[in-house]
Amino acid sequence: MDKLTAKDLKRRYRAGERNFTNVDLSGASLRGINLKGIDLSGADLSRTDIRSTDFTEATLVGTQFVAAKAGTQRRWLVLQLLIAFALVAITSVLGRAFWSSCVSSIVSPSDDLGGTVTGDRVSGVLGIVFSLGFLGLIYARGFLAALGAALVAFAVFVAFAFSGALSVVVAIHDVDAVIGASTDTVIFVFFAAIAVVAVIAVVIAVVIAVVIAVVIAVVIADAVFVAFAFSVALSVHEVFIDTEPVANAISVIGILASVVVSFLIAKRALKGDSRDTLTRNLAVWFGSWGSTKFIASNLTDASFQEATLKSAHLCKANLIRTNVHLAKKINLSRLDKTILANFEVQNLLISLRGNGKAYIGLNLKGAYLAGADLANADFTEATLAEATLAGATLERATLTKTQALGTNFRQTILTGATLEAWNIDSTTQLDGALCDYIYLLRNHQERRPSSGSFAPGDFTKLFQEVLDTIDLIFQNGIDWKAFVQTLDQVQVQYEGANLAIQAIENKGDGVVVVKLHAGPDVDKETIHRSFMQRYQKALKAVEQTYKAELHAKDREIQIYRQHSADLSEIAKLQAKQTINVEAKAIAGNNDVNDNSNNLNITGDISGSTISFGDINGQVSNQINQLPPAAPGQPDIQELLSQIQDLIQSEGQLSDASRAFALEQLKELARAAQNPQDSAMKKVAKQSMALLNNISIISGSVQMGVFLKQAWPLIHGFFGL
Repeated sequence: MDKLTAKDLKRRYRAGERNFTNVDLSGASLRGINLKGIDLSGADLSRTDIRSTDFTEATLVGTQFVAAKAGTQRRWLVLQLLIAFALVAITSVLGRAFWSSCVSSIVSPSDDLGGTVTGDRVSGVLGIVFSLGFLGLIYARGFLAALGAALVAFAVFVAFAFSGALSVVVAIHDVDAVIGASTDTVIFVFFAAIAVVAVIAVVIAVVIAVVIAVVIAVVIADAVFVAFAFSVALSVHEVFIDTEPVANAISVIGILASVVVSFLIAKRALKGDSRDTLTRNLAVWFGSWGSTKFIASNLTDASFQEATLKSAHLCKANLIRTNVHLAKKINLSRLDKTILANFEVQNLLISLRGNGKAYIGLNLKGAYLAGADLANADFTEATLAEATLAGATLERATLTKTQALGTNFRQTILTGATLEAWNIDSTTQLDGALCDYIYLLRNHQERRPSSGSFAPGDFTKLFQEVLDTIDLIFQNGIDWKAFVQTLDQVQVQYEGANLAIQAIENKGDGVVVVKLHAGPDVDKETIHRSFMQRYQKALKAVEQTYKAELHAKDREIQIYRQHSADLSEIAKLQAKQTINVEAKAIAGNNDVNDNSNNLNITGDISGSTISFGDINGQVSNQINQLPPAAPGQPDIQELLSQIQDLIQSEGQLSDASRAFALEQLKELARAAQNPQDSAMKKVAKQSMALLNNISIISGSVQMGVFLKQAWPLIHGFFGL
């Protein structure tokens, strides 16, 4: 890493150079330099002074700002202080004038207008009451709520003023109504006084809000106590200098109440209270004048660990995996449109301590949480995409429906975590995750493994298998003829996806789930959508065939599909009536019907006895008659023998299914004795299709996988 001085950087930047990757600027003073659009990726800016430096739209990928100091230069700080003190002085003078006026109206009411002494006192009392009410409302509900109440009061004033003025006009034109006019005038004056006080309260509310914003801004400038003392001194001065010490003493109490409440609200706003969002935003905006700017800059993988970020402008910055651990005064920065704008997220990323806390539904995309203590934390429906949790502790954490695409879980402790319906993909990094067991459902349901602990690598393998599968869910049973047709079509359409049946699960109530294995880089969503669309078309075509051949009703077709997940159930359904179907001899018969290869069963299947010894002997005899494999040709005899062994050992096959499969294998072996004959090719093709259906219906994964590997060789043997 090349060492570079601030002077050289400034000179070369002014000359038009923008690429300064992997340079060492540690400890340099970059204060006030314009570095818009610069590329400092991988650079070391640790312990640098970057106050008022402009990094707008800069590329700062992996840049180290460890212990750097951001903020505002002195000339900007002086300007902020002058404006803050000016506003504090103005609001203090206006506040004193208002409170003194209200108190004077009570203590020394005016009678210049004749007969309005009582009204003057009422106005003073109402002014104090309204003002204290608005002050309390601002503290309890926030500035916006108080402003809304003030607007309502103003509307009431307008209504009553209009009504009173109308009464006076009518009275003037009617001499006989002078007495009534006087009464109306008094009423008008009374309500006008109330309305005027309401308007004054609106002004006071606005002024107090400004005071709050200024006090917060002064807090940002570290001079809140100076401003506070200034306001108090100005108020106390009025008590001892003015000719009405009693009235002014009371007004000082009101002024002090306003200042104290403003101070308390300012402190509350800086902690992120939702009631003071507008006030806080105004103050932070004021404090960010002339500060360090990272507007729309790329800070991916950058580090601000232990840096001071007071008043920094980070709006729209890319903070993917940006380390802000132990960063100081980041709550005084402008963080619009970043994940740090949320105070819960901000506190978590600064402290890396979230043990037992809830972050339900929060946006933590790209959060840097490496090494964080998140045991028992709840991230239900939260977004952790592209975040890094390497080395973090997530023991017993809840990750239900959590978005974790591209998330780094390497060396993360996930023992006891709940991973129900969490969203991961091939970019999710699970290698090296430390996990003894997990739960697939909330409330510690569906433990995996059911007992004991994962062997090294088993946890990653478990979810890697999930990532490499496409789940096809059939709610009302499955029609295997339509399924096989669709699978063949989709395998051809997406040849590079290496689609194969991995598992078949019967969930009950007619729900069947077929898991297709697919390559890691294929578009699984597109394949899933294409498969289901094609299946629906194939299903309609098959249903028409059923209706034509079986004269079945729609309900009977649905029952057929629901029970077709188990071949023995189909057999039992058909066995309610005596079946006597004679097998047609195929050998030597050139007139072969595609539908002639059916297992012939006479009588009640459920009570019949099948002699597997005889069937196996016939199959072995046919296989042994096959000639040795020619050079360069597949060993058909060995392939068929392996299929026979699988049929005999497969526990998923019912007796009827096993017998049916052996019959088809025998026909395939017989056809292999004369593979060039067109009739035998038809027999071979049909037997292969029926064997494939048996493996799918029975849920025999091992048999299905072997057949998928063997079929291309057997196809080649027959020249299909």
